[in-house]
Amino acid sequence: MSAEVFPLDHTGRSLHEDIAELQSLGPAVRVELPGGIVAWSVTRHERLKQLSDDGRLSRDAQRHWPGLPDVPDGWPLAPFLISPTVLNAYGSDRHRLREIMEGAFTPERLEALRENLGKRVPLLLGSLGTSGSLVDIRAEYAQVIACETLCDLFGVPEAEWSEATEAMRNLLSPAEDADQANAQLESAMGYLAALLAGKKDLPGEDMATTLAQAGMTDEERVLALAVTIAGGVPATTELITNAAYNMLRHPEQLAAVRSGEATWTAVVEETLRRDAPVQHMPLRYAVEDIDLGEGTVIRQGDPVLMGFGAGGRDPEVHGDTADVFDVRRVNKEHVAFGHGVHYCIGAPLGRVEASVALQALFTYFPHMELAEPDEEPQPLPTFVFNGKAGLPVHL
Repeated sequence: MSAEVFPLDHTGRSLHEDIAELQSLGPAVRVELPGGIVAWSVTRHERLKQLSDDGRLSRDAQRHWPGLPDVPDGWPLAPFLISPTVLNAYGSDRHRLREIMEGAFTPERLEALRENLGKRVPLLLGSLGTSGSLVDIRAEYAQVIACETLCDLFGVPEAEWSEATEAMRNLLSPAEDADQANAQLESAMGYLAALLAGKKDLPGEDMATTLAQAGMTDEERVLALAVTIAGGVPATTELITNAAYNMLRHPEQLAAVRSGEATWTAVVEETLRRDAPVQHMPLRYAVEDIDLGEGTVIRQGDPVLMGFGAGGRDPEVHGDTADVFDVRRVNKEHVAFGHGVHYCIGAPLGRVEASVALQALFTYFPHMELAEPDEEPQPLPTFVFNGKAGLPVHL
């Protein structure tokens, strides 16, 4: 194993520059994560697909990562790895949990969620302001849609949507003070537990009911909702925000969509390809040695960082224009939702949310423009997600 370790930027400020460099260096490259943890980074499209289908990689840190005891207290990536959720399960446990959760995303339920979103969006747009108003599209539109859609998915009574949204935000953005953060986490998990308990007496056509009636432990049920929030809210928020930004930066492509030359589905897929919300998904672990060729061997127990968002920018797939946003592009192939046994269960719902939200936004506010057209929006301070801290526009 090479002693060289790539200095991955943890702040998100050089996210795509890092990806381009990593893709040029080999099929897998050792990088330093926060806390001095070293992992293999995989960013090439075909390697990501190959390893996602490889049973020699596990997401179960408890069983397959010998370095877990060395993880420092308060490690920022720990929430992605430690909880016993479908995301981190292996073998039969993964199959059992995934089968249950997939039952909450049937075509009939997705269609109902689409219809409900279509009814809510005009009301939300009407509350944003009038033409020319200054609005942060990320916070006031994209994130609201992401949270409210999960409320609908979970079967939260509409009168409780504000409380449920607060619980989601407490999970996703806890306070820096440890005591306050612990109180927020306890409150949020308590809310989810109460929601599930209520479904035993008053079931509905929703995810919480599916989980409440399934063969799961109470902890597994609560964590299933929590992991859906952890994935669904930021991913949908950044997908809508990134797509809106790209359309405002490329008015000729927006005109092509409005004329019918291109579709909003094409906008969503090109955004997923070039500006995927999830860039680096931590972590997987080698159950045995994996020889990738080119002198690269991932040893048993080594952690692996999967750069799913990077796969869409691979020049081996998309050539010299891999970094160019183009809704007319014929091949929009990507692995933004992962691949293989851990492919994102909520991918169809995320696509629905983004398509409905974007079409409505640009129809309702046809003259919308960036408030700061000459400045790049500040990126989110993370290498895991690819998004913007805010997207101010004039409606």
